[in-house]
Amino acid sequence: MVVLVINETAVFREIVRRFFEMRGYAVLEAATSSESYLQAMEYKPQVVLVDNLMESLSCLTICKNIQSIPGMETAKFVIFTDFEGEVEDASGINLKETITKPNIVPKLKKAFPALK
Repeated sequence: MVVLVINETAVFREIVRRFFEMRGYAVLEAATSSESYLQAMEYKPQVVLVDNLMESLSCLTICKNIQSIPGMETAKFVIFTDFEGEVEDASGINLKETITKPNIVPKLKKAFPALK
């Protein structure tokens, strides 16, 4: 299974990448919305993890743009937020989970078991 991690902070992407790699997932990283779109077009990840605070586009816009790519219609999305209830209306995307920062690893463990 391939996951795409979208976050402007390299350290955050590294933490998430290591988490998934230790569980057997293939991981792609993107620091910008345009980079994430290109990664999604080329690799068609099954799960996309995006930060709620990205450059000039909202996380929901990024998710909708990626989901509109042919072959990405069934991808699941996880949004990292700073506060509970921060993502009000995620209709229109296949939202798997919202995870509140900063303590993300226990929540990721619950949402993503190790692959066999």
